[in-house]
Amino acid sequence: MNFFRMRVLNTLLFFFIGTLIGFILKERFYPARPASYPERYQPAYENGEQAASGSGPQIETIVEAEEPAEPEPDEPAEPEPRPRRKAAPAPEPDNDTAAVIEASTPEQAPAEASTPLVREARDEFFRRPADYAGRELEMELQLITAKRSPAGWRLNFVYTGPAKKIDYLYVDDAEILGENPDLRIGYVYRLRFSCSTGETAAGNSLLLLTPTGKKAAWATGISAIE
Repeated sequence: MNFFRMRVLNTLLFFFIGTLIGFILKERFYPARPASYPERYQPAYENGEQAASGSGPQIETIVEAEEPAEPEPDEPAEPEPRPRRKAAPAPEPDNDTAAVIEASTPEQAPAEASTPLVREARDEFFRRPADYAGRELEMELQLITAKRSPAGWRLNFVYTGPAKKIDYLYVDDAEILGENPDLRIGYVYRLRFSCSTGETAAGNSLLLLTPTGKKAAWATGISAIE
């Protein structure tokens, strides 16, 4: 009984699906034509009058008679320009007056030559730092520590001179390094600084700091920031 019922249900289901597919294919391949619209509407003429083809409203053109032009009045003759007076030549100054003017003119002072940059004068600088007061120096030094200061950073460099003499240099920075500089203990940096007081412990302002890639044999890459 269930077998025959299932066959009947399957037959009805296939019939319904086939009808639905037939409608879909009909609408896709044979769409209904849109309703045709009536041709252009032409109103009927009253009293049997028909409009003449090509005739339009006639416009009457009225040509006004031109009035005789009034004669233009003669323009008055322009007055002749008056002769210009020549400016009197300025009197030439006497020799005495010229001498006074030249003497009173201030002479321009020659521009002071800019102080040249001192490069790689490490031995001379650490031997006599006072001789380099007010100068800009550039040299390669080994960095030891970098500490925070109220103005920015305070860097401590070390230099081993002849006869194994060790000298230290303290340089202050306010805007070159920024907030988080990458500084390593024992690494060699090329620094440019301004020595204003001629001392190694104070009065030195950083102008440029560039890593050279060199380092001491004992340097392990530890940060120099305390």
